[in-house]
Amino acid sequence: MKDRVPALRRLALDGYPVGLTLAPIMPLPDWRRHYAELLDLVAAAVDGVPALDLTAELITHRFTPGSREVLLGWYPRTRLAMDEASRTRRHGRFGAVKYVYPRETMSELRSWFDREVAARLPACQVLYWT
Repeated sequence: MKDRVPALRRLALDGYPVGLTLAPIMPLPDWRRHYAELLDLVAAAVDGVPALDLTAELITHRFTPGSREVLLGWYPRTRLAMDEASRTRRHGRFGAVKYVYPRETMSELRSWFDREVAARLPACQVLYWT
């Protein structure tokens, strides 16, 4: 972070389009404060950039049965929440199974990010939420 945010500013000042990928978005304890601090850092970095071309991709934490097994094999003591029972089962474009946050959680996350990105980074175009 200490290198990436200043680099984003340098690129933007030089006229390059810049983008943010916020991932994984997770509803951890005090998540609003932590993500607000991140958005505030980015807002300060792009403050005063003329003709700012800023986009964002907002990606919540999700997993497939295969990715879950790989991660548990690599990190058997992980505390990353990957309990299939606490997630909603979805099917991807080609039928692959993935586990996402339940509708209520996704709605809460999305509405917060929509509001806060717009307030802190008004020039930012959100490309997608997933």
